[in-house]
Amino acid sequence: MNSSIQYPESAYNSMSYQPNAQDLIDNYDAYKMSKLELLKYFILSWSGLFMLGYVFYRSFILAIAFSMLAFVCVKLFNRSIIKKRKSELMYQFRDALTSIASSLASGIVIEKAFEESIRDLRILYPSGKVMIIDEINAIVLKKRNGVELEHSLLDFARRANLPCVTDFVDVFVASNRTGGKSVDIVRKSITMINDKIEIEKEIETLISGKKFEQRLLSAAPACFVILLSFIAGDYLEPMFTTFGGHIVMTIVLGIMFASYLISSHITNIEV
Repeated sequence: MNSSIQYPESAYNSMSYQPNAQDLIDNYDAYKMSKLELLKYFILSWSGLFMLGYVFYRSFILAIAFSMLAFVCVKLFNRSIIKKRKSELMYQFRDALTSIASSLASGIVIEKAFEESIRDLRILYPSGKVMIIDEINAIVLKKRNGVELEHSLLDFARRANLPCVTDFVDVFVASNRTGGKSVDIVRKSITMINDKIEIEKEIETLISGKKFEQRLLSAAPACFVILLSFIAGDYLEPMFTTFGGHIVMTIVLGIMFASYLISSHITNIEV
């Protein structure tokens, strides 16, 4: 399931009816913050960067200048929200596949299996807005109004841009077009996809401790500077009062951020 099937663009454009379109996310790889969110994350970023800048520079002017990086941090927060949302969708999709596989095993046709999965998902997620319920509900409503299940799934896979969703849709479309024991093929693919998601979850659990250690180590230089300021203030005085000292502190801050980005990349393991 590594090679994705190439679909014609007309497959996406042929869906004229889109029920509950306002409840669906047009692109899971994009997120537009509200004004309140922008203000919240900017203030949070600005405050943290100002304090960090003052620790390293002991200058309000330089600390304020350094805190302007808050605009970059807001973008990082936005990426974090997107990643978290897609992670939630992936686990919700796993639960949906488990329900669909159970229905298929009992002899229910796949179109009906999607309808049955909504009931199971509402038991698992009894309150709040749930992305996968909105998606499957829209798929079922489209099917009732004459839109092919294949087209609805293609649209969902395009918007979600998740490997597990793409793999499932690839298998479903291929088995649907070629005929044969499509139900058995889909059931086996669901089992494989669920196993893959479970492996990702286990890896995430195993490295969660390492991620916490990474955050502590990233904050260690700032803690070290604060400690030295208390026990040996005269020793660090040239770092705060001379141009050369500011250059050194800027290099240290750059190394801190670079090490954080590198360690985050290392712990970001994908299956």
